[in-house]
Amino acid sequence: MLRFIRRLFGLDATAGDDGPNDEARPVIGRSRGHRVSDAYFDSMSRMQAAISNRDYHSAARLVRENLQHIPAWVKETRRDYGSFDIRSIPALQQGGTILGVVGDGEGLARMQKIVASVPELEPWTEEVERHQGDRRVLESIMQLVAARPNCLQTEVKGLIGEEDGRRVANLLAYLDKAGRIRRVKAGRTYRILPPDSPDVPVPPPKRIVRSHRADRKPPRLREIDAESLTYVPLPRAPLRWEEAQLSREAAPPRIEADFEIRDADWQIATVERTPLAQRPDTAFRQMHPTDSGLVMIDDLGKADGLGQIEAAAMRYDRSGEVAAKQGLQHDIYRVGVHPLGRGLIAMSRDCVVHAYDDHLQPILETSLTDAPEIRHLRQRFEVPDEKLRSLTRCVALSRDASRYLFTTADEAWCVDLSGQGLWGVKLPFKDGWTRVATTTGTYGTSADVDRALALMGLALPFTPEALKRRYRELAKQWHPDLNPGDPRAGEQMKALTAAAEVLTGVEASALSRYTGATFVREMGRTELHTDGTSFTVSIGMEVGELHASDWIYAAGFSARSDAVYLAGYSGRVVLVDQHGAGTRAYDIGSVPSRIVDTGDYLYLLTDTRLYVLRDESLHALVDTFDAGDVIVTQTAFGLLEKKRLRWYREDGRYLGAILARDPIRRVYATDGGMVVETRQRRALVEGVPTWWE
Repeated sequence: MLRFIRRLFGLDATAGDDGPNDEARPVIGRSRGHRVSDAYFDSMSRMQAAISNRDYHSAARLVRENLQHIPAWVKETRRDYGSFDIRSIPALQQGGTILGVVGDGEGLARMQKIVASVPELEPWTEEVERHQGDRRVLESIMQLVAARPNCLQTEVKGLIGEEDGRRVANLLAYLDKAGRIRRVKAGRTYRILPPDSPDVPVPPPKRIVRSHRADRKPPRLREIDAESLTYVPLPRAPLRWEEAQLSREAAPPRIEADFEIRDADWQIATVERTPLAQRPDTAFRQMHPTDSGLVMIDDLGKADGLGQIEAAAMRYDRSGEVAAKQGLQHDIYRVGVHPLGRGLIAMSRDCVVHAYDDHLQPILETSLTDAPEIRHLRQRFEVPDEKLRSLTRCVALSRDASRYLFTTADEAWCVDLSGQGLWGVKLPFKDGWTRVATTTGTYGTSADVDRALALMGLALPFTPEALKRRYRELAKQWHPDLNPGDPRAGEQMKALTAAAEVLTGVEASALSRYTGATFVREMGRTELHTDGTSFTVSIGMEVGELHASDWIYAAGFSARSDAVYLAGYSGRVVLVDQHGAGTRAYDIGSVPSRIVDTGDYLYLLTDTRLYVLRDESLHALVDTFDAGDVIVTQTAFGLLEKKRLRWYREDGRYLGAILARDPIRRVYATDGGMVVETRQRRALVEGVPTWWE
């Protein structure tokens, strides 16, 4: 039960702030209010927003504010649920790093004192001590940069005497984001400079990209009726495998030779040392086979020979020769490649969509921020610019590159390349959530409402967004903390709080998170008997609409039409036809990380399992044990791990495996067979079935 509550809180160790966890809060019985928890989650949310905006000084102030709520929050949680079993406390984790970056030793000392004083926080003792160590490392880095500007990032750990290079790189990145140093690319590493150094290159002015949309209004948003779809239940994919299974099944066996064949009668025809000029560039970390060759993506901008870039893409033809290579002047936050199509589509962190043809020449550049669908989303959730990219989980390009798709939270929108919106769909809410009225017990007469409106300077009609905006404005003017010399501030703030609750029915502490809809899910019910009296205690969870929504985490166009597959966080995968009408739903209980349709078969890949389907029939299940990615071709597919490639027929029948002594960097097919490359060696394997018809 508590594990489930943790996940709803957005506090599970496997969940980040890049997902549908908009401050869920527990409800016991009819709900009695959790002011401590509300205050804790409110300051935590503002802290995380400041960190996302790289406003580290404000973030540090909010870390300290959040720390003050933690002891009472722990006590309240233990009182309500019998124990404190939460595994993630952002203020003690990333918040400690922020305090170190801004040099707030007093805040770190306060954190250490709080953790020492609350027994339930004992698991965080080591992490807080690490933050104290990080502060010392940060001071050493700043001294080094002042004494030796222009040193390389790869040299820093040796120069300051710190063994953990990953730790140093992480702290350097934070210092760069905070503006305390500047990192300038130098090949595959960085030169480290003071922020005011004349050697810091002046970045070019940021390009302004507008929407290419020809329509000013979005197409009609159609909510999919789950009851009307053909329902295909499938064996549930586990969220993760046990450690014993992982150690037994996931690791490939060690080999003595450079390459080895297992479980097949294939032959290694040749093994050769790859010429230096032809060795795979390890900056290209993502591999996407297509029927025209192989598309590879450098999402960190570290590719050789392309100058100062944000990212890069490269395409090899069927013979393994480079057909196109292009440095990109935008980062890659989301990417989509159709296995039977041409080109690729990517979204940058500023929510600009870029599409490229097979020669990696641009065919589309459009800002989602200005799209009419996003205006609709802002009305629904009041989403700021910095949060939009987190809600936009998927971009996809159709096989003929005539239309593209993007998703925001639980909505998917299809647009053609000319800028005309084609359709929009919304997935049903996750199972078990019921829309309810707001839960505050505050009521007011019409005269009370009139007085509240007058106090806030509002008049009928007003929108929830206008009220929230006005509440924030007045709270900044009247809050006692901001007016220490005004004896009236406390009473004014109380009056403002009461007015807001009368006008919304929502507790003022939760007003900033209110989206106009509340959802409740019952999680447990207990019958109690005492002194001849029986009564029922129910435990539930109350959330906003963003949390109850089934966010779309994977999407892709089909191979033989412009139909689309949409996978929700719930593990439900919906097939939508080319007009936006839902036709079929697969239920696997775990969200896929990739969806690939080759026209003959459909592949759904989760963290633990690959499903091979044809229409409504399940053809194969392949356990992946959290290892590797899937390489899908027209006639076969492979599971590529660090040093092993397992190969299967398109229907899921296992054919054999190729093992390498060193990490596999590239795999492609030629007329002579399959080529498998490590960084320095290349093997030609004969007898493997062809990839394409």
